[in-house]
Amino acid sequence: MGAIEFDGVAKRYGPVHAVRDLTMRVPEGEFLTILGPSGSGKTTILSLVAGLVPPTGGRILIAGRDVTNLEPQQRRIGLVFQSYALFPHLDVFRNVAFPLAVRGRPRSEIADKVAAALARVRLDGFARRKPQQLSGGQQQRVALARAFVFEPDILLLDEPLGALDRKLREEVQVELKALQRDLGITTLLVTHDQEEALSLSDRIIVLDHGAMQQVGTPDEVYRRPANRFVAGFLGLANLLEGRVEAGRGLRLPTGELVACATQGLAEGSPATAVVRPERVRLLPETAGEGIAARVRQDVYLGHLRRWHLDSDAGPELIAAAADGVGQAAIGDRVRVAWAPEDVWLLPEEARGAAA
Repeated sequence: MGAIEFDGVAKRYGPVHAVRDLTMRVPEGEFLTILGPSGSGKTTILSLVAGLVPPTGGRILIAGRDVTNLEPQQRRIGLVFQSYALFPHLDVFRNVAFPLAVRGRPRSEIADKVAAALARVRLDGFARRKPQQLSGGQQQRVALARAFVFEPDILLLDEPLGALDRKLREEVQVELKALQRDLGITTLLVTHDQEEALSLSDRIIVLDHGAMQQVGTPDEVYRRPANRFVAGFLGLANLLEGRVEAGRGLRLPTGELVACATQGLAEGSPATAVVRPERVRLLPETAGEGIAARVRQDVYLGHLRRWHLDSDAGPELIAAAADGVGQAAIGDRVRVAWAPEDVWLLPEEARGAAA
């Protein structure tokens, strides 16, 4: 087991910067998710750590050892793909045993380690089945068992749950996090699923155009985004532009005051307030607080409802709540409000940051 260190790591493909000057440390045992849109450099980072592609610049260290120029087989890394990549002609036992067999481990050791790995992923009794005799979730657990059976230093997961349906994906997410904690193995996950990133991660790194936009705990990245790109990419966000009134909040161009902590920003400086939809309250039109708005759309999502509103302050606003809470119908005039502590201010320089 070991930490991962990126020291000025870069990867270019001609004029394209797939990864730009990445410098950060992933502590031993951490579950780090790499999140970003298509083409942001997520899989490239995983490939660099695995040794599948060489960096253009910088160094990568695993457990204090410089692995920048080492071949993949010299890095002690377990890798799981979305496609599972199981050998269809081998049974479950031999699929999981493969990393041990190629390392020349004794048969008795292989048998013990494979049995223990299958028990960890709840596949006792499945050793003699072929991959095509398993469900998607079972195949993914075989792939996970094969990845950690030889006790690698690092576990790399490239969209490992992407091929599963939603219900099964949520079940395997719970199993995966419990397994990672049990093993104590440093893990890098690439995903485009934001809920998956928030639920699984100790920390999240958000990328755009190969550049790190923010790294932090799920709560930090979600509730205190570093810039407008992070705010808009990680879930839905209400963004209101105005000017800072020090110690009071943000004054909108239409005159409303968004009360919030001003975070030391200068009086009169332009800034953007970020408010997540689930923090927005719908109030009667006669309420003495909030911003006047009209309900344009009412979206039913089963576990919650989401309202899209045209506000008198200009920008479209979004509110969300558990079904049955704060009901409003299309066309209703309402007022929208939120607690000052649920507002996060972005200074002018963070408004358009995206690369």
